[in-house]
Amino acid sequence: MNATPYRPAQAEREETARLLPVPAERDLPPGRHLHHKELLMRQIDQDTTHTSHQPGGLRRRLVDAAAPGRPRRRLVLGASLAAGAMAAVIAVTAVGSNAPTTVPQAASAPDSSVSERGPGGASPQAVQLLTRIAAVAASTSAPQVRDDQYIYIASQVYGASKKIGADGDGAKAQYNDDGTGTTHPRQAWFSVNGSRDGLLTGPLNPGFRPGEGGVNLGKNTKPSLQLPTYTYLASLPTDPDALLTAVYAQNTGVDKNLNPDQEAFQTIGDALRESLMPPQIGAALYKAAAKIPGVNVVDDAVDASGRHGVAVSQDHGNQRTEWIFDKDKLTYLGERTVLINDDSAGGKAGRILVSTAVTERAVVDKAGQKPSPGTAT
Repeated sequence: MNATPYRPAQAEREETARLLPVPAERDLPPGRHLHHKELLMRQIDQDTTHTSHQPGGLRRRLVDAAAPGRPRRRLVLGASLAAGAMAAVIAVTAVGSNAPTTVPQAASAPDSSVSERGPGGASPQAVQLLTRIAAVAASTSAPQVRDDQYIYIASQVYGASKKIGADGDGAKAQYNDDGTGTTHPRQAWFSVNGSRDGLLTGPLNPGFRPGEGGVNLGKNTKPSLQLPTYTYLASLPTDPDALLTAVYAQNTGVDKNLNPDQEAFQTIGDALRESLMPPQIGAALYKAAAKIPGVNVVDDAVDASGRHGVAVSQDHGNQRTEWIFDKDKLTYLGERTVLINDDSAGGKAGRILVSTAVTERAVVDKAGQKPSPGTAT
């Protein structure tokens, strides 16, 4: 199956990009960048804590720490910019308990349970699994939403942090923990059509408790697959080939560490991670992912809340990104990125770099509102 991978021609990409809604450029409000540049800081050393309380201090360092280019919800391992400073890159939260939990280690050695790559594209196991996941997604009931409502997402997240040695930027970066650090809760509210300000609560600095205050994420008037709104997702084509053409059309090559196929996989992951997906669009995205070269299956993966599942994965450099699904229901659980081999910062093969667990999705009437019992998915 899928012996010949589907790669849209340049003309197709340009035509699709012309027809699709305009994707986000670089003019999002600063509040959105807090979120989409992996905004949460798990810890800040004492010698830099005072700057996080100055106007724009935390925001400035978070934006500076992120790679330049378009905003996105990508989970990227980050290193601090100054001696002693630590930046964690994370993106999601838990409902039901605000107490931190411990992030699970990799369930197995990174290569022991990964399917073999198919000739020129996704492995046959990945195509089969994604086809089944797409069928489940298509069979779900479409949520009833209004333009004046919000999509509520609650998750649990862990992000590895690094620190620069005493010699400054030229010193070797080292991890601040052993990969079993605590996870953190996060709750986010996104305007259905992007016309209203979004809201985020999460551990922005030491002493911050979930539910206290929050960050205004601003409006999202130029959504994209990396920064989607529900309305934008509902406007996308449901044909997998056309949708995959749209995915490749939105690849910009900003991340020089990724080839177009890897960036396409990450782009779909951006769309899936923190949104409430229209059923037919979700199904089309999974079918599109099955056409991307290098996509495989990991038999056992664990999300940030400790739930075991089966994962759809792709390698990029020394890292493997895994989308984790319930083994029985085939519903999306979360995402994690692990090291494939030991790295120069002291990380061992299988070390978790980023891990998330989506625990609740719902439609609510206003930012800050929790869903009624029994109404979330």
